[in-house]
Parts: sequence; structure tokens; C-alpha cells
Amino acid sequence: MNKSIKNIFAMLLVTSAFAACSDKLDINTNPVQPVTTSSNLRLPGVLGNMAYHLYSHARFSVYHSYYFTNRLGSTRAIEDTWNYNSITRMGAWRWHYYDVGSNVNGLIERAIEEGSTNYLGVAKIMLAFSYLTATDSFGDMPFTEAYSGSYYPKYDTQETIYAGIANLLDEGVAALDQESNKSLVMNSASDLVYAGDLQKWKAFAFAVKSRMLLHTANFTNNYDAVISNVNIALSNFDDAMIKYPESSSDLWEKNLWGETAAQPEWQFADIKNISANSLPTDFLMNALTIDAVAGKYDPRLYALTTPGENKKYLGAKESEGLSDLNLPTGTTYKDFATLTGGFWTADKSPYPFILKEELYFIKAEAEFYKGNATAAFEAWKQGVKINFSRLGIADGESLNYLSSSKVPQDAGELKISDIMMQKWLALYLQSETWVDMRRYNYSATAYPGVYYPKNALKEWGGRNIQRFPYDPQTEYVYNPQEIARLGATARDWCFNPVWWAEKSTLK
Repeated sequence: MNKSIKNIFAMLLVTSAFAACSDKLDINTNPVQPVTTSSNLRLPGVLGNMAYHLYSHARFSVYHSYYFTNRLGSTRAIEDTWNYNSITRMGAWRWHYYDVGSNVNGLIERAIEEGSTNYLGVAKIMLAFSYLTATDSFGDMPFTEAYSGSYYPKYDTQETIYAGIANLLDEGVAALDQESNKSLVMNSASDLVYAGDLQKWKAFAFAVKSRMLLHTANFTNNYDAVISNVNIALSNFDDAMIKYPESSSDLWEKNLWGETAAQPEWQFADIKNISANSLPTDFLMNALTIDAVAGKYDPRLYALTTPGENKKYLGAKESEGLSDLNLPTGTTYKDFATLTGGFWTADKSPYPFILKEELYFIKAEAEFYKGNATAAFEAWKQGVKINFSRLGIADGESLNYLSSSKVPQDAGELKISDIMMQKWLALYLQSETWVDMRRYNYSATAYPGVYYPKNALKEWGGRNIQRFPYDPQTEYVYNPQEIARLGATARDWCFNPVWWAEKSTLK
């Protein structure tokens, strides 16, 4: 598997380049290299690029969902002032449409030609997952006319895209249910996530659908469907993630949150690691503190971070960093936990797609709003236990935490904030938590202690950031009609809620 990660990216840049240029240049043959690549050689690149795609969203959303703050405060437009107007690239756009999407579409075409229904099913599921990740950050996007050869594809509404994602997931599962003796073998060399276990891929498809359905369940009154899909997923679910080697000299074999802060030569899409310039927020530290006076912390703190030089665990206010006036006099970055080297932030750390604990927290939220307090409490508790176990925390510490005053002791005490904050901790650094915060409109009911950043520009009028801008180097140049129609040239475009946030009734 490691060799696959090592070799996929150079091939995929070529593949992406041809996918992006073929309809413009009408070059369909290559006299030097073959123009077709079998499905088993295409899939590793799709999965590896999906990890990069997820990171390209998370590297910004960690500041909007209050995990990180810039060390110096007020010096970086995006992280501190929430101002995207001067950016030159939005790499998350191309990681969906080119690095994942173009290669997935090539995989789909090849799988159909081969009769490889296994690769066809996985490809459609991954395309659905990539679209869900992208539209939740951008909102309206090309879907029905994407990859059609149109220079000016229309932007579909997010509601339309969600329907398309559901259809792709259904088609993916249906393809996996088809047995074909023509299918190429799928094993650990070609499938970097499940080593060819199609039952687990089907469970993953239901997990993606569960995540998507939760985003709209509050205004569609569809919590039953959420619970049903979660239960199907959990019946055969295994964590979906890309695993990196214990050690490697190759930058593309390192987690992008890791200590090396890898910036491989192809990262022209600006997804570099800026953890070294960041600090944990006071919001994160408050969530991980059990007793501040006694210096007693949630044991996950020591798994998610590593001790700073002064062995302290301070937190700085979002957007303020070391300029936070509440910090003790003489505070330096050495008084904060180090953000790299933790369970999810080492060079060798896996990169998560969807984890089992997320499914339990999805179920807990759905059961909570259905009024099923006992079922919600049991799902919530299971999610916490799984997260502790994943991070290597002993069962005794898990039980001590669950019996502490930090968390509810029975179903009657369970609040929505208990569910959402535990999910927020369990999905540390994942962009899905930004989705949750926007669904709840950054509510202190769901996220106690959340506040508006001091250095967010006054022109935003106290509004919370809601979406990414489209890529300036493509959409604003080549598809200006659609950009103008949407109003995406406005300076405050990023403060217009996406569809499910605008419709949300959650508070």
C-alpha cells in the first residue's frame, strides 16, 4: 500500500492534465504512452487524492471551527479577519474537480469498458463523497453540466447537487451488488482503504448518506431516514481512512498535518501546512479541561497534541493569538501545546474520511430530536468510548471521564451541547465540524462558550463566515456569467449561508 501511495501522484497529475485539456485541444492519443490505464491502477490515486482534497478544506475550516488560531493574531486575512477577497487560489476547488473528479470519471469509464463492477461502484461512491465535501464548503456548483465539455457549465443549486449525490451513492451500491467475472481483482494494492472488501464499501456509502441526510433533517423532518442509514452503515462499518507509512523520506507519504509540514512539489494549489504558525484556541482548551484549578485535563489532550517546551496548556482567543490580552504577562508560544505530533497530526498519522464514532454521534443527534432520550444517550456514550479507545486511552481513564462532572450521567441530563461538543472533539481537525457549526449558526446552545472573533472585519457586521469563495484562477476568469448571476463577486459573498444553513431551524 505504501508503494502505491508513493507512485500514484505523478501519474495522476498527468491524468488530471489530460482530463482538463483534452476537450480544449482534442488530443485523444499519445504516441509515447498508452491512453488507457486499468481500474486497479487508477483507484489508488483517487483515494490518495481524496485525502488531499479533505485537507484542502480542513486547513481553512480549522480556524472557522475554533480549533486553531494564528499565532500572531490579526496578521493573516483568512485566519484572523475572515477575509478571502485577496486570495489568488482556492485549491479545494481543483482538488475536487481535477485531482479527484477527473480521475474518478476516468475510472468510471474504464471500469465500464472492463466490466469491473467493483471498481465502478467504489468510483461512484467516491465521486459522491467528493461532491458532498465540496458543495458543503462552496454551495452551488457545476454538477449536471460538469465534465460535459462546456466552457461555461451552469452552477446547480445545492439542493440539486444533494439529489445527485444520493443518486450516485445508490448507483455505487447497486454496482457493488452486481457480480461480474470480468471484474479486475481489487486487493490491498489497489484499494488503500478496505483492501477490496465490498461490504465495507457499501457500509461507507450508507455512512456518507447518513452524514448528508443529517445536514437537512431538521427542516425536512427526516430523522428516521438518518437513523435507518446509520444503522445499515454500522452493521458492517470499518473506519475509512488513508494510512501512511511509519517512516518515509518521500513527502507524498506523509500526513499533511504532520511535523514535516510536507509541501510536495506539485502543491501548486496552496494546501500547505501552517500548523507551526498556529496555536490551540481557548475554546479547544476549555473543551479539554476538566478542572482548571487542579490542572486536570481530558486525557485526549495528550493524545491530540504534544507538550510545548514549558509543559503548559494555554489556549488563545480565536483571531488573537499571542495578542490575546487575557493571556498571562510574558506568555510565549512555548506555553502552548504543540499542534503537530499528535494522533492525527504526525507524519505517519492516518487521514480520516469517516470514522465510526461520527456515526454514533449522528445517531445520537437524530434520536435526541426524535425525543428518544435513552437511545440518544446510549449512542452518545458509545461514540465517546470509541473515540477514547481509538486514541489509545485506557478503559479506566475512559470510565473515569464518563463518570466525571464534565459529562451527563444519564439520559435525562443529556443536552444537545453534550452531543455536538463530543462530536467536535472526536472529529478533531475535520471540516465536517464546520458544517455542524454552520447548521447551528454558531449557537452557544450547541457550542457553549463560542464567541465572535475580535479581529473579524467590522464590515462583516458580526456575521459568521459561511462558505469558501470559488477559485479566482478558474471560475472568475472562465465562467464570469455564472459568478455574476450568483452574486459571488461581492466582498461579503463568503457570509451568505449555503442552502442547508439558510434553511436550518437549529439554534
